[in-house]
Amino acid sequence: MMKKIYILLTILFSNLFGQTFTGFVKDVSGTEISYVIIEELNSKSEERNWTISDKNGNFSINVMNESSVLFQRIGFKDVIVKPEERLNKSIIMVKENISLEKVDVYGKKKEGYLIDKTSINNLGIYSKGGSLNQIPSLELRTYGGYAGVTSASFDGGYARHTKVLYNGVDLTDAMNGQVDLSTLPSFALSSINYRLNSGTRFGSGSIDGSININNDVLDNNVFYSVGDFGFSQYGANYSINRKTSKRNISFGKTSYDGDYKYTDSTGNKIKRLNNYLDQFFLSVDRQFVVREDFLVNIFTLRTENVRGAAGSTTFPSDNATRKDDFELFSLSFNKFFDNGSLDLYMNRSNNYQEFDDSEGSFPVYSEHELDYSVFGLKGNHTINSSFNYEAVFNVKSERVDSSELQKEELETTSFSFVGNYVNTEYDFKVSPSLRYDSRVENKKTTYNLGFEAVDQFVDSGSSYDFNLDVGSSFQFPTMNDLFWPDGLYSGGNPDLKPEESEYLALSISNESLIGKVKVTASFKDYENLILWQPDESFKYVPINVSSAKRTSYNFQYQKDFSDFYMQLTYNVYDSLDKDIDEKLLYVPDSSASLLLVYKLNNLTHYSLNYKLVGERILQYESSFAEQVNDKSYGLLSLGVSNVFNWIGEDSVMLNMTVDNLLDEEYISTIGYPEPGRSIKFTLEYKL
Repeated sequence: MMKKIYILLTILFSNLFGQTFTGFVKDVSGTEISYVIIEELNSKSEERNWTISDKNGNFSINVMNESSVLFQRIGFKDVIVKPEERLNKSIIMVKENISLEKVDVYGKKKEGYLIDKTSINNLGIYSKGGSLNQIPSLELRTYGGYAGVTSASFDGGYARHTKVLYNGVDLTDAMNGQVDLSTLPSFALSSINYRLNSGTRFGSGSIDGSININNDVLDNNVFYSVGDFGFSQYGANYSINRKTSKRNISFGKTSYDGDYKYTDSTGNKIKRLNNYLDQFFLSVDRQFVVREDFLVNIFTLRTENVRGAAGSTTFPSDNATRKDDFELFSLSFNKFFDNGSLDLYMNRSNNYQEFDDSEGSFPVYSEHELDYSVFGLKGNHTINSSFNYEAVFNVKSERVDSSELQKEELETTSFSFVGNYVNTEYDFKVSPSLRYDSRVENKKTTYNLGFEAVDQFVDSGSSYDFNLDVGSSFQFPTMNDLFWPDGLYSGGNPDLKPEESEYLALSISNESLIGKVKVTASFKDYENLILWQPDESFKYVPINVSSAKRTSYNFQYQKDFSDFYMQLTYNVYDSLDKDIDEKLLYVPDSSASLLLVYKLNNLTHYSLNYKLVGERILQYESSFAEQVNDKSYGLLSLGVSNVFNWIGEDSVMLNMTVDNLLDEEYISTIGYPEPGRSIKFTLEYKL
């Protein structure tokens, strides 16, 4: 095996004809600028190559190595980024009415972490060695390979406390309050970014933070992947650029057997059965520039997932199946003014779920249809060079038609305000925000106060950045919590209160010639946490009984050399369930990751990633079972990619990823073994 890897690494050599320029656009106060027109300045091409930054200012565009890139937005001065400046991820735009001698392009970003397409290709996304694990303090919980449900959480928290969005649209399952990341294939993703403590921005479900997955700009390509355990994937991405319109189309098919071996309780090696996945994906993104001050966005998405529901090793299901069909539609109208913008938007989604284990020992069949819609209005206004604000009003409707819950519907009305005050004399920024949510009899008001101070030493080439966030957030009970039918073994609770959190987070970072160092400390207290617990008759019912606290410390080091990149993260978690005086389930004592990327021959990439997860409690001691403690484990992953120039502007990329290189046996969730070493090859033809 190692010989094959060595041969492959040896034959991968060439240079890259073009590259993907990914980053984010902000004003001088650090506020994101949405819907910036971004265009490649390339005299050799007759076609216009352009894109538009998304609602959060993120962008990604494929450009030639020698091309400059133009950034345009009404009310702001044009910015031109030269080829040698594209290593910077943050683009700063200045208002037209502000007189400055120079517009600087630099690498500082206030909030959020961005993973570009290159990292996604090299590392994958959902595995323990994947690109999502490059986000500091983010922990993934999986249920066995590609076919298993995958959820994400910050600081070891609950998955329902982390909001997941796709192109800015909420993907939360109304029944359980979570998102299954495995339903989104990595080939349709251009970038990933996140926010911590984003409750005032996204409301319920974002107590700990939010993750936004984008596919705004993709390569024109066709691709085919093949790997261990019956993995195969093929598809295409295509972008059409017109003078006043743009269209992105993506589609693909994924298959996975998932029949890897694991060691059972008796020490025997056996195959994981009924762990397959068949997945289809299609998305279409349209953008129209009606006038220079008026933009229309239309986005549609459809995924079809059929998988074997293998169950746990204690209670396996050899014939159970799960089906997930998801459709999403988003429409927005964006009007720009000299001092701001006004966005009118509508998002709708439909998710059909089916679970069939009619041939099992305990026959079960259930189906659920979830409908979600949001109508909203967002305004941005800049009063002067020191102060701007954003106000958002929306109405969200959630409906569930289920064989278990029958028909249930909830409507939430929300209003949020975010302000930014910048003092350029003393280099600090204050960001107050307030949010109000109303759902039936539950009404919640949350707040956040952010403070940032920057101290730059121009002569030494060093800068310090201090951030402080204090605020509150909440989580409404899910449909399952409220309306699960009253039965012999379980039942919902319509009298539940929202979960609540108070937090304090502070960080300090230093960026100099030796690299960027950042240290973060976060302190959170939770009240009214919802837990399903047995009553006197051993019937499980959700109740507001739990309170908890979590403390986390994070250390980051980043250094980008000309041909070498290094990122080191180390997290320490201290959690406590106050009611039982125990650590929270699945929260590790600590975790760490090391990412090394070596660029050979003009962006031929070699990536090495090590992920270490500390000891965790997987199950509390009870009258039914003993306490289960999981030992720490480490996972080593390898990524290699190379682009071969083709005729004209076409190219071929060969990519290899090796996940769990050392063939470590481990579990992320009790009863669900993860695969051992697996190798995947991808051949991509760029048009």
